[in-house]
Amino acid sequence: MGGREVGGTANLLSAHRDMGNPEHRADVARLWGVEQVPALPGKTAIEMFEAAADGEIKALWIACTNPAQSLPDRATVRRALQRAEFVVVQEAFANTATCAHADLLLPASTWGEKEGTVTNSERRISRVRPAVWAPGETRHDWWIATALGRRLQARLRPDLPPLFPYESPEAVWNEHRESTRGRDLDITGLSYSLLEAAPRQWPCPQGAQEGRARLYEDGVFPTPDGRARFADTRHVPLAEPRDARHPSR
Repeated sequence: MGGREVGGTANLLSAHRDMGNPEHRADVARLWGVEQVPALPGKTAIEMFEAAADGEIKALWIACTNPAQSLPDRATVRRALQRAEFVVVQEAFANTATCAHADLLLPASTWGEKEGTVTNSERRISRVRPAVWAPGETRHDWWIATALGRRLQARLRPDLPPLFPYESPEAVWNEHRESTRGRDLDITGLSYSLLEAAPRQWPCPQGAQEGRARLYEDGVFPTPDGRARFADTRHVPLAEPRDARHPSR
């Protein structure tokens, strides 16, 4: 759920916005206080490692994943990690397959050590708190990303207003909440204090007493004319069908 909600994929922006839509890009630029955001989508994970293996991408920053173990075509992934000039791995465990290729290994906290929110598959947002404290010099992912952003801004645009004013997970969440205003997943009616009392479903716009349990009961969909869109897709057979060497298990 989180990747689509916060724009964590190569072709999306926050709150289900399409990077190819100029109005959506303008919305995010205003929220962030920048002149513009890129019009072209980034590369998918597979495309990124193919580009690194070909020498197009020189540096990789890997967080919350173990691509040397989990991505398909691991030979290409290993070649990318070996060819990249600088590989940063942000990881809670030092012995993953990807960590072996790191030029810089950053100790990150794991899920049981984090504070923030989590959204499940029925759109229900819950507050989460650490079960144990993060050990040693480990840092939370949001803290590491914020620290990097501040250092880059100090070098690239030192005289402009700060873009990374976050001092807590709640501050990050509040920005995301504002980005959803007027969107299909509007959560401007929620706050950490409300989530402390009980989990809530989105959408829950400002002024609502509760989130909506079922979407589209009113027959209105998040399209320009409010009507649903159906995609007639062509069947594509498996790229690697099972055989005697790779039987189904």
